[in-house]
Amino acid sequence: MLQTLFRVSFLLVLAAALYAGLKAQPVPQVVSHFDLILHFGAFATLSVLWVLGFPRRWWLPGLTFLLFLGAGIELWQGWALPGRTASLVDMAANASGVAAGFVLALLFRVIDRVNFRHKN
Repeated sequence: MLQTLFRVSFLLVLAAALYAGLKAQPVPQVVSHFDLILHFGAFATLSVLWVLGFPRRWWLPGLTFLLFLGAGIELWQGWALPGRTASLVDMAANASGVAAGFVLALLFRVIDRVNFRHKN
């Protein structure tokens, strides 16, 4: 049940990230470097949801997909969307989010395992 929730949430966050990343107008800058916060946060969230929603054998393919997706969105912005540019800094924020999300998901799993052992 919980895995299904993580998987559905992954798809919803993925759809939102694709919409924001592939639309012609960038997200407004609310604060300085707001776009980097969004890049990092979106890809960290996707990474956490992937690791918590899928078995271990799917972690590497899923995280690799997220890394390529982050780079691909940036390249698409620079190539096909007038008014948007590809940014290595944005790609780095995406990749950092994937890595941080993976570490956070592992931490969640360890905490969950410890709590389960203490209950039994």
